[in-house]
Amino acid sequence: MPIHRTALLLTAFLGASVAIAQAPPQAPPPAALPAQTIVGTWQGALTVGANSTRIAFTIQKNQNKTDGSLHGGLTYVDHPGAGMALTSATLSASDVTLLADYTGLTVHGKLSADGKSIDATWGQGKQSLPLTLTLATPETLWKHEAPAARPAMAANADPSFEVATIKPTEHVEHGVGFDLTGRPFVASHVSAMELIKIAYNIRGRQVIGGPSWLNENQFDVTAQPDTPGVPSEEQGRLMVRKLVVERFHLVSHTEERPFPTMALTLDPKGPRPTPSDPEFNGHGAQYGHTDGSDIVYQFSGVTIQQLVERLMTFFQDKQVIDETGLTGIYDITLRMPASVEQSPRTTGPDDERPAAWIAAVEHAGFKFVSKKAPLKVVVVDHIDPPTPN
Repeated sequence: MPIHRTALLLTAFLGASVAIAQAPPQAPPPAALPAQTIVGTWQGALTVGANSTRIAFTIQKNQNKTDGSLHGGLTYVDHPGAGMALTSATLSASDVTLLADYTGLTVHGKLSADGKSIDATWGQGKQSLPLTLTLATPETLWKHEAPAARPAMAANADPSFEVATIKPTEHVEHGVGFDLTGRPFVASHVSAMELIKIAYNIRGRQVIGGPSWLNENQFDVTAQPDTPGVPSEEQGRLMVRKLVVERFHLVSHTEERPFPTMALTLDPKGPRPTPSDPEFNGHGAQYGHTDGSDIVYQFSGVTIQQLVERLMTFFQDKQVIDETGLTGIYDITLRMPASVEQSPRTTGPDDERPAAWIAAVEHAGFKFVSKKAPLKVVVVDHIDPPTPN
């Protein structure tokens, strides 16, 4: 009996032990977290002193690439049309980096665990500012009030200036300024030569003849179109042509003459300019920043003709003409020694800027070909000082 009772107790103990040792039911594995991404629109307020600016970064996948790379741009929410394309946008683990190299802009931050915010630092030049970005939803996306569109002048209109005031400029040291599509038209510190150049969309070398005061005397002009609507650029030039005839008594004729030119062509072995993203770079902007011993200029959203017009400011004896055959808008980066750009402005053989710009443009994939080509010139047969207001 004692042995039998012991066996029963042992059996009971082992049974209990086995019951205790049994594993509880396993909980289902946690659901896998979605892969983190920064694709979307991230918005935040950038505060500088007492001023706050609302900004938004739009990040998208590169549809024409299979490597998962990203691209995007920055927009200023309260300034329609103001923004810039990003050079790169990357996410590594939770580290976010947004760059716009041509402006010296860097944004570094950490993506939150839920993928809905970025704790970042905005760096540009010597400035470093805290920036919190939040992933926008259709409900929270900031929207700006677009300014009411001004009606355009009728395309078939033949406008003139109804009233025009021309006064001698009091401070001649300032640069020339004008807006062909303004109402009213305003031009500051312009000579009669400048008005002729504006009227015919030509360079000074294409104006032949005229008295010495053509370049020397400067004026401030304010004029109101006689036709409703915002004039096009060509309608603005037309009104200026009429102005110099009516108020300066300009008598002129046009003809073609051969000029030494520098034809801008594409280097068959060089890179091609990058087409601009019109969402961020469609406004013909130019940026510049210092990079070590160089100055880097970024032309964003420009036509080749706009680039040519910029280049012509550095060449006094030759006309730059576009023979690239490129249409559309492009992003073009030019790099040159800072010592050249920061040196005192000179003219003549001692000016190093033309050579520096030629080298920079050719490094960007272009090529200059020197040749003679016929250009339109305006020959001034007669001109008087402006009649009184």
